[in-house]
Amino acid sequence: MIKRILSRIDIKNTFLVKGVHLEGLRVFGYPEFFAQKYYNENIDEIIFQDVVASLYKKNNLPSLIKRISENVFIPITCGGGISNIDNISELLINGADRVLINTSAVNNIKFVKDAVKTFGSSTITVGVETQKIDNKYKVFTESGRTKNDIDTFEWIKKLQDIGVGEIILSSISKEGTGEGFDLDLNEKASNICKISLLAHGGAGKKEDVYELFNKTDVNGVVIAAAFHHNYFSELLNKKKIIEHGSTSYLYSKKFINKFSLNIKELKEYLKSKKMNIR
Repeated sequence: MIKRILSRIDIKNTFLVKGVHLEGLRVFGYPEFFAQKYYNENIDEIIFQDVVASLYKKNNLPSLIKRISENVFIPITCGGGISNIDNISELLINGADRVLINTSAVNNIKFVKDAVKTFGSSTITVGVETQKIDNKYKVFTESGRTKNDIDTFEWIKKLQDIGVGEIILSSISKEGTGEGFDLDLNEKASNICKISLLAHGGAGKKEDVYELFNKTDVNGVVIAAAFHHNYFSELLNKKKIIEHGSTSYLYSKKFINKFSLNIKELKEYLKSKKMNIR
């Protein structure tokens, strides 16, 4: 099985943003620059997530994806505030290959069933945001803001039973920290998940990714902060961000790049470890 390396680009308004534990979002730059760079660096796929779409009931991705897909020729997944068939159609028409549903899946499982029936399993990905509460993994929605009394592993089983093509499993406690993956979570999930399972949250160094692939059966890894940290200074120099108030920490000595990953170096390292990587 070929392991996939994906980047995740979180969007708020027209900017790429990043937080920790899905909170405290700060502007990193323009998503077009990062997407083009990651494509040039041989990333396998890119996930775009409008992280405030569920909150504001509006997805701002279609026009952005249309521009990006004209120059980025790899699979693109888009998510954020997707709640009906028309939302999916609009994203696919504008260049997305798959859509990522989270909050609406929990709120209305029939919608996901209808989406699978309309567009096929390979087009529908569901994001599962989770955190351990009282020693049990529970499902969260709205970019980690809302806790639901749903067992994470039972939810994974239900999603695959209704025909979802892929699941992206996000560890809220590890997301944005660079402290390594929640191996217990991903091992248990990959043992019961019979469809494609991608792990998100915790990548800080290349050894973290190797350990994840070596100790679990996940199909791929989704990386955000570690890639952004590696490339942001180069991309900021190409086009200064207008909203300097949101990005002053990037230009100051307060911003310390504690962890980062280079896409090509990561792939070379994994291949040296005999991992089956594109």
